Amino acid sequence: MASHIEIGAPRHSGGLSDEVLIQSFVDGFVQGQTSLLSNQQLRTEPLFDSVQLLSSKEGVIATAKVKDAPIKMLVRASSVYWDLLYQALLSYSFYPILKAPQEGFYLYRFCEAPENYTLYCTTARDLWRACWGRGFGVRSGIPLDLLVWRQGPPGKTKENWYSLRGMDCENGQLILKMLGWTETIDGSDLVVWSRQTTPGYGAAERQKPEVRSQIRFRQ
Repeated sequence: MASHIEIGAPRHSGGLSDEVLIQSFVDGFVQGQTSLLSNQQLRTEPLFDSVQLLSSKEGVIATAKVKDAPIKMLVRASSVYWDLLYQALLSYSFYPILKAPQEGFYLYRFCEAPENYTLYCTTARDLWRACWGRGFGVRSGIPLDLLVWRQGPPGKTKENWYSLRGMDCENGQLILKMLGWTETIDGSDLVVWSRQTTPGYGAAERQKPEVRSQIRFRQ
């Protein structure tokens, strides 16, 4: 079946480093100018409305959903190329916001913190440490200026920033407590969160992000 993706001229080069190839793959994903790329270890291939990045040893390591609105990318968490993909995507403010339905993959989408907040991407375990770390203004042991990006309460899925009201540890897992609902995750799971950086800047739960949920980058 013919691809629906507009593909540029192939770039076959054994001299193209993994880092340059991955950056070119991400550049094309964001700009809508996808090219066929390859070196001895990596190559890109079109697949229906997506473009895949494949490794000769690992198989599919990333899938760019360039026709979705908004655009997104699935990245294999265990890949040896995770760090290169993470840094390349981060340069465009794309973060691993959620675990993908496809096991072992994270879903990357554009995300930015609300005004006067700083955005972080860490493991849940590191978020736990930040909650209980020194130097925070706290009440009942939990900072009141933290937001987490989640899908929302069960049955009312709506990705957004939610005020983090607390965290518990139970049976080796961490429980995120939001207003009226909780979510249990593994300590090693990645979490996108933000912390207020300007003292006295309103209530955290009233601040909403400017996440480009309706924006499709240049096609």
